[in-house]
Amino acid sequence: MKRILFVLIFVTMALASNAQFFVAGSVSAAYYSNSTTYEFGIIGNPTINSGFSVTPAVGYMIPGKSYGFGLGLGYGYLFSKIDNVGYDGGYKKIYTNSFEFGPFFRYAYAKFDKITLYVDAKVPISVAKQNVCRDGNAIVVEPGSNTFSIGGRLIPGLTYKFNNHILFTTEIGLLSLNYMYTRVSTSSGAVDVTNDFKLGANTRQTAAFGFVYLF
Repeated sequence: MKRILFVLIFVTMALASNAQFFVAGSVSAAYYSNSTTYEFGIIGNPTINSGFSVTPAVGYMIPGKSYGFGLGLGYGYLFSKIDNVGYDGGYKKIYTNSFEFGPFFRYAYAKFDKITLYVDAKVPISVAKQNVCRDGNAIVVEPGSNTFSIGGRLIPGLTYKFNNHILFTTEIGLLSLNYMYTRVSTSSGAVDVTNDFKLGANTRQTAAFGFVYLF
């Protein structure tokens, strides 16, 4: 038993010493506007949206192999303002806070001198909560919706190696493959369930980048 225990400890230490642990983080920002155009060219309900997200991650790549595993966490904030709401011409502001938990599998399929191309298979699980503020004849704060979602995502990316420890990384969202199950519960008790399958990311996301530190 002592010999078996010694061998197990030795194998575990050998695997840990060969594993290439890393911590990573990315930041994304978004800003876009839209409105509804009615008959005779009348424009109603102009909307402005802005937000950001922060997604740290930890994981490891096994030296000599082209794959690794990891876990990502995320926080996102989105602010939306809708003008000309109701007959009093007021506005509505929506504040959305979201949190995401996402294990992933990474496969590096092409390596060059400083650039590595990879694809991530992710299982994002997220919750989001909205708060709504209306301003017509009087300011009214009311609860918004609660959202739960889970899905799968294949998204390619690349890393650029600055040195033996620091890498720049970016994801190519326009080439991603996404499936998402979403359940939205409103304050009135209504429930809306959607299943969304699409190719490509939200093109309104204006910036996405990150850095990786290898131990």
